[in-house]
Amino acid sequence: MFKYSSRFWLYAPISLVLLLAAAVMIHWWMLAAAFEKKLAALKGHQAVPGIVIDWGSVEVGGFPFRLEAGFSNLRLEGAGAHGPFAWTSEKFALHALTYGRRQIVYEAAGAQDVRWTWSNGKMQHVSFVPGTMRGSSVLDAKGLNRFDLDVAALGGQSFAIDRLQFHMRRDPDGTDLDLMFRADGLQLERVKMGNLQLYVTLSQIEALMPLLRGEARWPQAARQWRAQGGKAKLSNGLLAGLSPVWRLSPLY
Repeated sequence: MFKYSSRFWLYAPISLVLLLAAAVMIHWWMLAAAFEKKLAALKGHQAVPGIVIDWGSVEVGGFPFRLEAGFSNLRLEGAGAHGPFAWTSEKFALHALTYGRRQIVYEAAGAQDVRWTWSNGKMQHVSFVPGTMRGSSVLDAKGLNRFDLDVAALGGQSFAIDRLQFHMRRDPDGTDLDLMFRADGLQLERVKMGNLQLYVTLSQIEALMPLLRGEARWPQAARQWRAQGGKAKLSNGLLAGLSPVWRLSPLY
């Protein structure tokens, strides 16, 4: 029988904890260094095909279990399905765990400016300051699996919304893409419209997978999707104002 010193049982657990802490620190610093290098390469360049990202300044943090980046004057611009678009955020942050599933949480604050092109080719522009603006994305081996956006208390010169939600997810079978849009307390030009809710399903999303993987431009992916018979189906639409309640007809 070996007799172990009581000092071993005293110092061994402490040494193990210190060793694990050192491993966590080294792991985080390696990820943070790679992340900062990637950000430096992205600034002013295409984050994914057709979309350029830029910002005024950025700070990286989140030690020891998260990677976080806080941006000032973040700007995204590129080509949408119908023409150019641009989004500028006064303050923007992203958060991701250094372990577990590939999920990123986003936050935006301060002045927001959005420009986009309608299907008729006309450019639209809206500026607003949200009460809160949060989103998240989940990635898997096939690309973007889910995206969620939740904005509270936003308004501009000609509109106001108590709460705005957008949700997107790939069906488990991988053939459809489900979209949900909801605007509570919608008010346009001081006219109270009520609550708007839309559920849309996009079929034949195999043609959109390069876009969801960040490998294709939006306009090309949209054209390819339509060429392969992709359709948008409005499965449920509801506009509930003071009275009456309007149900929107499904579109194919």
